[in-house]
Amino acid sequence: MYQFRDPIHGFIDISDDELKIIDSASFQRLRNIRQLATTYLVYHGAEHSRFGHSIGVMHLTSRVFDSVTRKVPNLFSDDEEENAHKTAWYRQLLRLIGLTHDLGHAPFSHVSEELFEPGKEHEDFTKLVICGTEISGYIREIGAKFKKQHGDRYDITPELVWMIYEGKDILNEEFIVPDFFFLKNFMDGELDCDKMDYLLRDSLYCGVTYGTYDLDRFISTLTAYKQNNQLQLAIERGGVQALEEFILARYFMFIQVYFHKTRRYLDKVLVKSLKAVLPGGKYPDDVSEYLRWNDARILDLIARSEDSDVVPFKNRGIMTCVFESKTHADQADKQNTKLIFNQLKRKYGGRVLYDSVDKAAHRLAPALLAPQDDSGRGIMILDEGTGDVKNIMEESIILESIVKPISINRIYADKNIAAEVRKEIQKIRSE
Repeated sequence: MYQFRDPIHGFIDISDDELKIIDSASFQRLRNIRQLATTYLVYHGAEHSRFGHSIGVMHLTSRVFDSVTRKVPNLFSDDEEENAHKTAWYRQLLRLIGLTHDLGHAPFSHVSEELFEPGKEHEDFTKLVICGTEISGYIREIGAKFKKQHGDRYDITPELVWMIYEGKDILNEEFIVPDFFFLKNFMDGELDCDKMDYLLRDSLYCGVTYGTYDLDRFISTLTAYKQNNQLQLAIERGGVQALEEFILARYFMFIQVYFHKTRRYLDKVLVKSLKAVLPGGKYPDDVSEYLRWNDARILDLIARSEDSDVVPFKNRGIMTCVFESKTHADQADKQNTKLIFNQLKRKYGGRVLYDSVDKAAHRLAPALLAPQDDSGRGIMILDEGTGDVKNIMEESIILESIVKPISINRIYADKNIAAEVRKEIQKIRSE
C-alpha cells in the first residue's frame, strides 16, 4: 500500500496495482495539464493540475461508496456473500473510473478543445488512453486478480471501466448489470465526486472561499434508495443544508472564477495562439502523438514563436472589459449587448471583442418531475423515518433562485481606447 499526501484530503491510500497506473507515462502527463487553464494568470496560485484532481476523485469515490454501503446493508444483494463480492467489485471499478476519467484532456484542459478534429471531444481520447495504452494492461491485471478472488463474473476490463463512465451502453447485453447506472452517478450527476473534489481544490489553489462546503457532513448524509428496482443516490433529510452549500459553492465558483472576465479573455487569446503554433492548427488524431502534448510544450512553442497571433498571450496583453450584462441575461439582454458590439465593431474594428457564456451551473430538475425523473438531474431527499422520497426543489427555497442558467455577455476594448469606448457605449444606450 502506498500513500499520497493531498492538500485537500490528507493521506490517500493507493494499492500497488493502482500505483502502476499512476506511474505510467499517460497518467504522469497530467502533472503538466493545468486544471483551470489560464486561471493561473488571474489567480496566481491556480497552478494545480489534473494529476492531483484525478487522485482526489478516486479517493472520494471510495469514500462516498463506503459511507453509503455501510449505511444500507446488503445494498446489492440479499445474499451476504454475493453482496460482499459485488461491493468489492463496484468499489474497485469506481476507483479506477475516478482515477482515469481525465486522462484524455488536452493542454490547458477544456479551453483548447476546439482544436480537436471535428466531432472529437476529450472523452474520445480518454477512451483511447484507457483502452489502448499501457494503462489497459494494468487494468486487466487488476481484473485477473478480482476473478481469482471473487469469481469469473467479477472481471474488470478497460472496456467495462469506460462503458460505466460514459454511460451510453448501460444496457449493452454484454454488461447487463442495473447497478452500473448507480455507479455512474458517483461520477456524473449532481452529487458526483468529480464536483466534490474540484470545488475544494480550485478554491484552495485560487485562494478563494467561494467553493468551500462541509465535505464531511455532505458525505455522511448521502444514501441510496431503489426506484423501479434501480438504485439511486440520494441525500438524507438532515443533509439538505450541506447539499445547498455544495450547490451554491459551484454556482459561486462559476460566477467568480470559472467565468472571470480576464480568464475568459485569456482563454480566447490562448486558443488563437494554439492555432498558430500547433501543426495544422489542430491536435493530432493519433493517441500516441496526442499524448506528447501538454501545457509545458505549448508554452515553450509560444515563447519561441514570433507569430503576431501569439504576442497578446506571450505578453499578457489584456483588453479591458468595458461592458458586462447581468449574470442571468435574458434574450433581450443578449440581443442588446450584441447590437452595441456590432456598432462598436463598425467603428473600432478588431480593437473591440465580444464574449458570451451560457451555462447551467446545475441541472436541477423541476419538482414536478420527481420522483419519476430518471434523467440524473433530480436530487432526491430520503426521509429515513418514513421512507418518503422528495425532490430537493420541493424542500429548498434557496435553490429555486439558481435554476436559471448563467448567461453573461461582455464587450472588451484595447486599454488605450477603453475610456473612449465606454463613452461610446453610453451614447449608444441613450439613443
